[in-house]
Amino acid sequence: MKFLKVPRKQAEAIRHELVNEKKLSNEYQIINEGDFVLFPILTSSWRSFEIVERIVEKNQKRFTNLKDELARLLSGDELNALVASFDIVGDIAIIEVPAELVPIEQKIGETILKIHHNLRTVVKKLGPMEGEYRVRKLAPIAGEKRTETVYVESGVRMKLDLAKVYFSVRLAFERTRIAELVQPNERILVLFAGVGPFALVIAKKHKKDGVEVVAVELNPDAVKYARENVELNKLKNVRVVEGDARKFNEKEFNRVVMPLPKTGYEFLDIAFSAVKNGGTVHFYSWADIEKGFDETKKKVEEAARREQVVVSFENERVVRPYAPNIVQVVLDIKVKK
Repeated sequence: MKFLKVPRKQAEAIRHELVNEKKLSNEYQIINEGDFVLFPILTSSWRSFEIVERIVEKNQKRFTNLKDELARLLSGDELNALVASFDIVGDIAIIEVPAELVPIEQKIGETILKIHHNLRTVVKKLGPMEGEYRVRKLAPIAGEKRTETVYVESGVRMKLDLAKVYFSVRLAFERTRIAELVQPNERILVLFAGVGPFALVIAKKHKKDGVEVVAVELNPDAVKYARENVELNKLKNVRVVEGDARKFNEKEFNRVVMPLPKTGYEFLDIAFSAVKNGGTVHFYSWADIEKGFDETKKKVEEAARREQVVVSFENERVVRPYAPNIVQVVLDIKVKK
């Protein structure tokens, strides 16, 4: 069997990526080998990681997903209506329940808890992200009736309330990637910081090499959790600023991170002003999968002309699928003034 050999410090982020892209096999166990974690994969290559082979036995047949477990209870049409993939944040699962399955939603939730012994709560989505703070309404359907949890990523503990703040586990690889790019003594600005995931992961990795991180967030609930998370992780190199990113006027940052794909382009002037000459802006946006990065680059170039800076694109990457024909992308932008 082919396995992806990943350094242990990157393992959790890569696991999320493999699951989201349906490249992780559930027929074989994940293997721990010293400083590496080996993931059984359904592809012949994965970025620059090494592919190795191991002789292993398949897992014994058992129910490993929601549809398998519920197949004895639901009709074929009901199974087809069921959205069997879901996000896990800490010990909470977040699922979508089609209208026709609402009468048995508690059973669905209880089945998830039966399969995933590390979970304590299942909540269902009541609608899309909405409002200024991009918060989604949720309702517990099984287990403990709460929406607050503690999520662990890259050795960082993050406390948050899923009904009060925006948070995505699907950016775990991006947070690790950016942290790996940061050099000693850099000043980092994270706009739209939420409960602090980008800021915390960067600060944790660089807590002893002079890196300073400033996290700016408007949602007061997110600010409260971000500050609590700084204390929770005993970090001295993170400063959380409550307020509108447009009113933030500190300068001379080596790196600016902009994880707001919907309207982040409206704040490119703030990022260009804050970053120092020769610094880097990590810009996230939605993009049409057919048009690739062209439209996103055009927005950046238009903003650069208005702000009279010169930009070059050092890296471009599809972060994750979002909707039919729509993906989230990131551009790593070098800025010269």
